[in-house]
Amino acid sequence: MNDFERKRLVGSWRLRRWFITYEDGSITEPLGPGATGLLVYTPDGWMSAAMMAAGRPRLSRGNPRAAPEGERAAAFDTFFGYCCRWRIVGQAVEHHVTISHNPALVGTVQTRRIQMRGRTLTLSAEEVVPGGMRVHRLQWRPATTAARKST
Repeated sequence: MNDFERKRLVGSWRLRRWFITYEDGSITEPLGPGATGLLVYTPDGWMSAAMMAAGRPRLSRGNPRAAPEGERAAAFDTFFGYCCRWRIVGQAVEHHVTISHNPALVGTVQTRRIQMRGRTLTLSAEEVVPGGMRVHRLQWRPATTAARKST
């Protein structure tokens, strides 16, 4: 990816869709239809991503630690986010995870293939799972006023 393409990645992006395609052709959406999210790449090499399912219920208590365990587990399952340093390697971006809602991601490098078509950024990654391979695809649009109206 050249400097021009790197500059196109820098900025704020709104999630359009996160879907997973399996070898048998089936498709799932980890956060369900209508999930929302924000992805920010800064020019100085930081990235932050946060995504959540649509219609997440409020916790019954204002303090999450006082909410019942089931509510807290559901809140965890309907949210995904991490922050990191990032760098371009070929046609991919490496995310060197420093903060995450999922502690297992901290210290890992998450590599995402980059595809830019018009105003749509698609980040994808292959994942080996029992029974084969699946491909995550996250589609993003610029987080401008005009983009918000069109999504």
